[in-house]
Amino acid sequence: MSTVISVANQKGGVGKTTVSLNLGFALAKKGYDTLLVDIDPQFNLTFVLIGMDIVKCTNNIGELLIWDVKREKVEDATIKINDNLYLVPSHLKLSAVERHLMTSYMREQRLRRVLEKVEHDYDFIIIDNPPSLGIFLINSLGASDYVLIPSELSYFSVMGVQLMLDVINEIRETELNPKLDIIGIVANKFTKQSRIPQLRLDQLKEAYPDLPVIGILPRTVAVEKSQEAGIPVFEFDPNNPVSKAFLKLADEVVRYAKKE
Repeated sequence: MSTVISVANQKGGVGKTTVSLNLGFALAKKGYDTLLVDIDPQFNLTFVLIGMDIVKCTNNIGELLIWDVKREKVEDATIKINDNLYLVPSHLKLSAVERHLMTSYMREQRLRRVLEKVEHDYDFIIIDNPPSLGIFLINSLGASDYVLIPSELSYFSVMGVQLMLDVINEIRETELNPKLDIIGIVANKFTKQSRIPQLRLDQLKEAYPDLPVIGILPRTVAVEKSQEAGIPVFEFDPNNPVSKAFLKLADEVVRYAKKE
C-alpha cells in the first residue's frame, strides 16, 4: 500500500517542485518505489524530468482526472524515470481540465480514484501541487495520507503556512479525508548571510510548536543548476549542504510515514 504525500502550500515560489523532485529521487535512491504526480498546470516538475517531451504526453494527469480510468490507463500515462522513480506528467492544457472538473460528478475525489488503481505498486506517491486553493489542491489533499509544507523563510511565506493549515483543517472536518495528517514544515532557502531567515524560522517554531520543522534547506544555486540538468541536487553536487539536507529529509519522511 502506497503512502501518499501532498507537497503543498498556497503561497507560490516556496519550493514545492524542488522538494517534490529531490524528495522523490532521494526516496528512490533509498530503494523505495516512488511515483511523482504533477498536478500543477505550470508543469514545472514534468518539464524538469522530461523536457519538451511534455508536448507528446497525450496520456497525462488531466486525462486521468476527466475519465473513469482503469488501471491500464494509469500505467500507460506513467513514465519511468529510473529503476525506482516514475512520473505521471502534467500537461500544457491542464488548466482547461480544471475548468471541466468544476462541473463534474465527484470532482473532489477524482485523483483518489486514479491513485487507487496503482496504490499497491509503489511505496510512496508524491504529489506536486499548484500554488492556489482550487480543485486540484482539494483533490490532492483528499487523496493523501500526509502533507508536507514547504515554506520560504520570508514574512509572506510564513503567513502562507497558516492558510495551508486552515485548508487542511477544513478537509479534516469533512468526509473527504478526516485522517489527513501533517508530517511537518520544510524551511527552504535558509542562509546565515542575513538575520531574517533565522528570525522567520524562530517565528515558525514559536507559532506552531506542535508542527515540526523536519528539514532546513540551505539557499544555493546548485538547486537551480541541478533542475536545469534534470537531476537531483545530490547527484549534481553531492557535497553541497543542501544535498545532505535532502537525503536527511527523505529519512525523516520515511521515519514518520512508515513509522520506522
